[in-house]
Amino acid sequence: MPSPRSPSGPFRPARRPCGRVPDRRGPRAAFSTTLLLVTEWGAEQYAWSSPRVLGLALACAGALGLFLRRRFTAAEPILPPAMFRVPELRLGFAIQGLTGAAMAGAMYYVPIYLQVARGITSSSAGLFLVPMALGIAAVGIVAGRLTERGWSERTFVISGAAVTLTAFLLLATTESDTPLWWLRAELLLVGIGFGQLLGRLIQVVQDAAPRHQLGVATTAVRFFQTLGTAVGAALFGTLLGRLYDGPGDVGALSSLRGAAHTAGAGAHVSAMDAVYLCGTGVMAVCLLLAPCLPKSRPARPESAREAVTA
Repeated sequence: MPSPRSPSGPFRPARRPCGRVPDRRGPRAAFSTTLLLVTEWGAEQYAWSSPRVLGLALACAGALGLFLRRRFTAAEPILPPAMFRVPELRLGFAIQGLTGAAMAGAMYYVPIYLQVARGITSSSAGLFLVPMALGIAAVGIVAGRLTERGWSERTFVISGAAVTLTAFLLLATTESDTPLWWLRAELLLVGIGFGQLLGRLIQVVQDAAPRHQLGVATTAVRFFQTLGTAVGAALFGTLLGRLYDGPGDVGALSSLRGAAHTAGAGAHVSAMDAVYLCGTGVMAVCLLLAPCLPKSRPARPESAREAVTA
C-alpha cells in the first residue's frame, strides 16, 4: 500500500497543464508602480526627456508586455483576457477606471483649494467632502429601490455620467470668493453622480460575468477604479503644477502673506479651473461610452458565457 507521502499516493500534487505557469502578481505590480512614477515625476521632478523618466517609461512598457503575456500563459490568470470579449465587462472596466480618475480631482484637490485659497484648516477642509459622501450613500439607497421597479443599470450609468459632468463644469467656475455653501452644493452633486456610477457599474459587471468568475470580475473592476484614481491624481497634480503661474509654488502658498498670497491664490484657482475642465473631459468620455451598455440585464445562463474561461 503506497504511503500518503509517496508521489504515487492519493495526496500527490496535481500536475500543471503543459506550457502553463501559475499566475504571479509581479508584472502587474511592476506595471502599476512604474506607471505611477512616470505620471508623478514627469515634468514635475524630472523632464519628460530625462533618462529617469524615459527609463521608467521603458520599464512600464516592458512590465505591461510581461503582464499581458502572463494573462495568456498562466494556468489561472488573475485577469483572464477572455473577459474583455464581453462588451459589458470591457465597457464596465473602462468607465470605472475613468470614474476613478475623475474622483481624484474632487477628493484631493477641493481640500487643497480650500486650504490654499480660502485659508481653511485641513481638518475643516476635509468636512467639505461630507456632502459628496452623503450624495453617494443616498443614491445607493434610491437606486436600489428604483432597480427593483425596473430601472436598468444603463440608465443610472448614463445619468450618473451626465450629472458628474455637470458638477465638474460648475467646479470649473470656482473663484477665490465663491460662496462655501455653493461649493458644498457642487460636491453634493458630484456625490449624486458618482453614487450612480460606482454601484451600478459593479452590478453591470457582476450581471455579465460568468458565475464562476464573479469574484475575479468584482476584483478587476475595483482594480481599474483604484488604478484610475492613482493615475488621475498624479496627472491632475502634474497639470496643476505646470499651469500654476504665481509666486513660488503651490506648496508654498500657505506661507505667503499680503499681495503675494492674493496673487498666488488667484493663480492657483485659475489652474484648478483647468484641472476641473480636464475632469469634465474625462466624464464626457464616460458619457459617450455609457449608451453602449445593454438596455437590459444580460442573461445569466452559463451556456451564453462559456467563452469567458480562464
